[in-house]
Amino acid sequence: MDRSTIVHDNLLARVAAGDLPQGSPPAGPLTAEGAATLWQAACLTRALDRQSRVMQRVGQGFYTIGSSGHEGMGAVALALRPTDMAFLHYRDAAFQIARTSQIPGQNPTWDMLLSFASSSEDPISGGRHKVLGSKALNIPSQTSTIASHLPKAVGAADAIGAARRHRPKHAELPDDAIVM
Repeated sequence: MDRSTIVHDNLLARVAAGDLPQGSPPAGPLTAEGAATLWQAACLTRALDRQSRVMQRVGQGFYTIGSSGHEGMGAVALALRPTDMAFLHYRDAAFQIARTSQIPGQNPTWDMLLSFASSSEDPISGGRHKVLGSKALNIPSQTSTIASHLPKAVGAADAIGAARRHRPKHAELPDDAIVM
């Protein structure tokens, strides 16, 4: 049995038994609905991590680097607006999943499964590689090369400032947008 299965089975047993740490209700800007969105994003990213491994084992998928440990990025997504551009690390699936709650009509599960399979129907990569990204969510596609998103993010942030000074006809982001 692999470690992923052990952790998953332990989680299911604890949830079924109600054996969870006592916590306080959400405080500050986090609403109960926001907390539920974060929990759903964390669960979905974990389920997708596990599914990518299954797909790889049976020859249907080609990428198994999961997002475990980056679940907190869902909170960052909810703290920002969908009009704030985000250049994600390849493990930041929780961010993209949480952001989909802010834009109707998104299907992160299907999009990410297409990406794992290197499907030509993958809306962001066209089957070239597993990448996070979505035009509708203002998440430019990003390769998994460590820190390769940083120069692009700096350039995009600079462009927002330039657009304030000389508003282009094709501008899509608001003047007060930020880049993450």
